[in-house]
Amino acid sequence: MVKMHSIFIFGFLPYSSGKTVVSTALARGLLNRGVRVGVFKPRSGHSMWYQYDAFLKCKSEGKLFCEDIIKLKEASKCSLPYEILNPIDALMSPLNLETFLKLNLVDWMYTFEREVFNHLLVERYTMIRSGEIINTLLLNEVNLREKLVLRDEEYIDNLSKSMNKVIPIHNVNEWNSYYEKLASKSICSCYSKLKEKYETLIIEGFNDAIVPELKLIYETEIVIGVSPSTAILYEANEFKRVIDGLISLGSNAKTLRSKDIIKFTRKYEILKIPPLSDKDLKDYDTLALKLEKLVDEILLHLK
Repeated sequence: MVKMHSIFIFGFLPYSSGKTVVSTALARGLLNRGVRVGVFKPRSGHSMWYQYDAFLKCKSEGKLFCEDIIKLKEASKCSLPYEILNPIDALMSPLNLETFLKLNLVDWMYTFEREVFNHLLVERYTMIRSGEIINTLLLNEVNLREKLVLRDEEYIDNLSKSMNKVIPIHNVNEWNSYYEKLASKSICSCYSKLKEKYETLIIEGFNDAIVPELKLIYETEIVIGVSPSTAILYEANEFKRVIDGLISLGSNAKTLRSKDIIKFTRKYEILKIPPLSDKDLKDYDTLALKLEKLVDEILLHLK
């Protein structure tokens, strides 16, 4: 088996750091230079309402995957199914104001709004076992039964029927418990499949988390942190040593965020990202050219 090169891209901010912009530009830029490149979004969450185009694509295919992996797959021209490229995805939705008005609980709605779990509809976990794709769906039974969030019942029913296993959950503790049970197996099994197929893999992180799975980080050769206008290329071994140091001091790798690590890392290069129009973002060849300096820099590190 040919050794795979791995590039990990994380965000400095919880939202809108530009991870997908950089990941898609790199994917298409490397592809255009003859590199067989794969993409991986280990964990994600997206909104049925605010990312409606992605939801419609999920509904038309009877599946669940995030908006980012749609873009990453298009940019890289990967042939593997969305579920393998994006093994964990949660579908979120805004609260249903009509329900809270009927129950005379409008004040309570604003408290309810703050908790992420209260927006969850379903979450899919995909793992590969003996060559077979196994899909498990967590179903937020309270939100769906009480109609606390906006939902598409036809889609949820059809999605549930397509799963190997459906598990009802009722509170955030159950949600966290199943994440602990399922996440590592899902991510690692799909990652192993990608390693068999691609010579270079771009791994896009989730929000500002820096450890989607320790195995992935330990095998990463290139680490890029992203914020609007800036990409920072870290020395990978130092990045890993800082993570190991924080873990040895009692930190949970899964809860580490960019703010926990960047103050300890000293070896890095700063690369600029130009302002980009909507037209640039929709044309991956143009996007790769706009970020050509970054693509060239990564190519040098891959050699």
